[in-house]
Amino acid sequence: MADGAASVVSTAGYDGDDRISALHDDLLCAIISRLSVTDAARTTALGPRWRHLWHSTPLALDDADLHKSVRDAVVPRILADHPGPFRSVILAEVRFASLDHELAEWPSLLATKGIQILALVDKHIQSHHTSRRLPAEILRCVSLQRLLLGFWTFPVDLSRGADVIFPHLQRLNMIGNAMSDHDLEYLLAASPVLKIITLARNKLKHVHLRSQSLQCVVIGRSAVKEVAVMETPLLDRLILLEPSPSAVGSARLRIKIACAANLRVLGYLEPRAHKLQIGYEVIEPNIMASPRAVLPSVKILALKVNFGVFGEVNMLARFLRCFPNVDTLHIESLPHDPSIPGYELTGELQEYHAKFWQGVSPIKCLRSHVNRMVLHKYRGYQNEFEFLKFIAKDAPELQSLVLVPHEESFTLPDEMNEMIDRLGCPRFRAWTSKVLLVLTKVDIGFGVMTASDLTVEDPFRCSMHG
Repeated sequence: MADGAASVVSTAGYDGDDRISALHDDLLCAIISRLSVTDAARTTALGPRWRHLWHSTPLALDDADLHKSVRDAVVPRILADHPGPFRSVILAEVRFASLDHELAEWPSLLATKGIQILALVDKHIQSHHTSRRLPAEILRCVSLQRLLLGFWTFPVDLSRGADVIFPHLQRLNMIGNAMSDHDLEYLLAASPVLKIITLARNKLKHVHLRSQSLQCVVIGRSAVKEVAVMETPLLDRLILLEPSPSAVGSARLRIKIACAANLRVLGYLEPRAHKLQIGYEVIEPNIMASPRAVLPSVKILALKVNFGVFGEVNMLARFLRCFPNVDTLHIESLPHDPSIPGYELTGELQEYHAKFWQGVSPIKCLRSHVNRMVLHKYRGYQNEFEFLKFIAKDAPELQSLVLVPHEESFTLPDEMNEMIDRLGCPRFRAWTSKVLLVLTKVDIGFGVMTASDLTVEDPFRCSMHG
């Protein structure tokens, strides 16, 4: 090594001084608060000053950071020893039976620790047992901004007018909880600044949405009978994830939209699983809806349709008429399955589908507004082509048609082009050459996190590559 290089290394090397401890307390607290709880606790071994700093630093407790062998012992110790505040507490791995035994007062301690983000998920519930009762003290954490509750039974006193109020709560996630319809309504009323709520697998029958602040509602795989949007002046999006199996068929989930003047994003609507009601009018397959049965504020609409079931194809056209101002349309093609009631795929019935689309009168959103359409999980069925030919004829404003092939259907855009050529429709071929984009790779991004992210303009849009 040259003398010059050696000189640089010598002057830049470690000189043995503890420069970190010389920093101001506020800066050290900021450093500790960004460490995992285990690393933050280890700083107490550095000396008395560090022990003081640990006790005065807002902590982020995530029990997943703790080794399984010590988790049940360490969590109650941290909750008891640290005075707070906690920036976040995430308990999803600990055994709550053990926590009750080690620190019976843990619920009341959480209520007094100034927690901003709290997640309590009881993963250790046995399938044949009822879920543990949620301590009522948890519903009195007035400092909360985000709350996630998973697999709990709500306290009985909540239905008796318990003193519950979340003045700062902006996001509420409920997963697999046993709760009444009234419990949910009470929580909404007690959260005056709530923006986002996610409901999945909860034991609810009716979801009645009344909130002056709510902007996003995500509902997934819950065996509810009715979702009613009552008084939600700021609601921007209503996202319906995978429906419960009980909702598919005759016992469809009723979606009632009475008052949502700013609803911009809606989906996935599914004819097989949902019955749509706008105001007092239910959208039926063989009854022409009145001109009042529309939601003009919706700009992004997503639907799932089995093109092999004529009843669903018919309802697709009915649903589209209810949204006159949609400019982005997502349609997911469901797989053909002979076991599905109403499934039809004979040549005669395919011809009937073709005649149906030929006879459909113009649909306002297609004729005047839709400029982008994405057909997800495209499979190359003839009935899908009949719908696309209708779009080619009835959507003059369309600038972009994106086909996202099902993974088993196509591997190259050339295969898609060959199938289009086999249709023998030059006009359709010319139209697709202007607007069609066939994707070769798709990064699926749709899920609860994307659906509830208000910074994402279109939650149904994947990360796509042509």
